[in-house]
Amino acid sequence: MADRVCLVTGGNSGIGFELCRGMATAGFHVVMVSRGTKKGQPALEKLQAEFGDSVEMMLCDMSDLENISKLYAQYSAKFDRLDILFNNAGAMWGKRQFTAQGHEMTFGVNHLGYFEMTRQFLPLLKSTKDSRIINTASVAHRMADLRLDNLNHENKWYNQWRTYGNSKLCNILFTRELARRLEGTDIITHCFHPGVVRTRFGSGASGVVWLFWPIFRMLMINARRGASTGLHLALSDDAATSNGEFWASKKRRKGSRHARNDDNAVQLWEKSEAMVNV
Repeated sequence: MADRVCLVTGGNSGIGFELCRGMATAGFHVVMVSRGTKKGQPALEKLQAEFGDSVEMMLCDMSDLENISKLYAQYSAKFDRLDILFNNAGAMWGKRQFTAQGHEMTFGVNHLGYFEMTRQFLPLLKSTKDSRIINTASVAHRMADLRLDNLNHENKWYNQWRTYGNSKLCNILFTRELARRLEGTDIITHCFHPGVVRTRFGSGASGVVWLFWPIFRMLMINARRGASTGLHLALSDDAATSNGEFWASKKRRKGSRHARNDDNAVQLWEKSEAMVNV
């Protein structure tokens, strides 16, 4: 049984891949979660060439919440601890799409995926001393126009950036409320903005975003730099001195006023519970 175990969703590319690499370098056994083997297997082989069997892959399509239950069953059959959970998988869809449970895709994957992953793995996290939950958020939350009575964006004109911003605001509100609910435990949770990172993110966009994406990419930072704040939150003593905060460039940030609305954080949690049928 591994001494310390880390699980990274969306671990086969971009920021997630560098989170896997950084945690393996730090001596963790890393479970890289990928949607499928087509992209997951080449990433796994690269990491195993560097770190051997200390990195392994498990599959989970986050657009179907039932797959998260299957992932937990597979993981818990092998490991009796979880030291670090990185909720990192996410994307932006250029057109309105829906998850297997009928939720708008960006919200369903980027927020409900985080919510359900955490809910499923929380017993293991609680039984593991000094565990941490790190959520990949974004400064894009400042573009949000979140309506708690319409989280699925029903009967609204679909705006890919606004919808993405809403999901990232949900990540921050979720982190705040999670920290409040974990008071009295030794679990630390934070979220972070990785920066504008040169990854496959945005490849599913449409319109002007898709047209100018090659130009946008030239202005972006690489994925290793993008992962650095997440690794800081997972590994540093500094991150253990507070809870439930939004970070960027390895520093605590205030986020927008909407990101600091604790009433909305509570409401979002309750509505998310109803959506995942808790």
